[in-house]
Amino acid sequence: MSLSRRRFITITAGLAASSAVPAAYAAQPVTWRGVALGAEARLIIAGLPQADARQLIRRARDEISRLETIFSLYRSDSELSRLNSAGVLNSPAPELLSMFSTVSGIHKATGGLFDPTVQPLWSVYAEQRGVPSDTDIGRALGHVGWQRVGYDSASVRFTEPGMQLTLNGIAQGFVTDRICAVLRAEGLEDAMVNIGEISALGHQADGQSWPVGLAVHGDDVPEETIHISDMGLATSASSGTVFHDGSAHILNPLTGLPVDAVWTRVSVLHPSATIADGLSTAAVMMNENEMRALGQSVPGIRIIARHRDGQSVVIES
Repeated sequence: MSLSRRRFITITAGLAASSAVPAAYAAQPVTWRGVALGAEARLIIAGLPQADARQLIRRARDEISRLETIFSLYRSDSELSRLNSAGVLNSPAPELLSMFSTVSGIHKATGGLFDPTVQPLWSVYAEQRGVPSDTDIGRALGHVGWQRVGYDSASVRFTEPGMQLTLNGIAQGFVTDRICAVLRAEGLEDAMVNIGEISALGHQADGQSWPVGLAVHGDDVPEETIHISDMGLATSASSGTVFHDGSAHILNPLTGLPVDAVWTRVSVLHPSATIADGLSTAAVMMNENEMRALGQSVPGIRIIARHRDGQSVVIES
């Protein structure tokens, strides 16, 4: 399997661009580099006194680390990994239950196209270098289906053996929202947060909304730029990661097949980065009529889909 380029995790405070920032605040940005959710990460706080910036970074890092112990597929001791291994998880974290509630809503709104139980399919494709047999696909599909996951405050449990979850299609958005909550709790009202997905708090120092470039990869030259404020943004691209044979990494949980690359990328905007993340994962598998139906069923979303012919479709609820 060939892995895509990972977007950096960044936090940039809105004071950074202001020429009116007092000298005491005009310090160099404070940066931390490390790993989060199994990928390279970078946190930046600019435009604040260095002591305050370092405190914010510590708070953000602590929160990311705490959430990794719940959601990470890359940590054997995480709640998700323990659930996948045992098929049951007792006393799940409130954050896991909160995410599962959101997953259920997105699963319903997308007609089952968003389904974290797709992990057995992923494993089959990875083991077979992207070209599993029809028999292997059919066997894996027998372990797929969100309706087979039971959860409450006492436990999370799979209704049959062989099931596994991946939260890669929604966890980045969830963590983005949590870091926004941390910043707000510290009194930071204007910031751009990017933890795999994006959330814009408030405005830039000049009062303008935040510019965000849209591209297949987060480090590509943007194909277009939009401006957002108090809004989450998530982008899914069928070619973001590809299997060995070049097929798309996004697997349709209803058919077991890689998504047909009608759209080079689909971006979804919603006040919740969690919801935007999950919806974008499903929307990249939809045709235009299905996306328009999604726009009508979920209040407050905006979809920007770039067709493989280069044309963009914009849908607003």
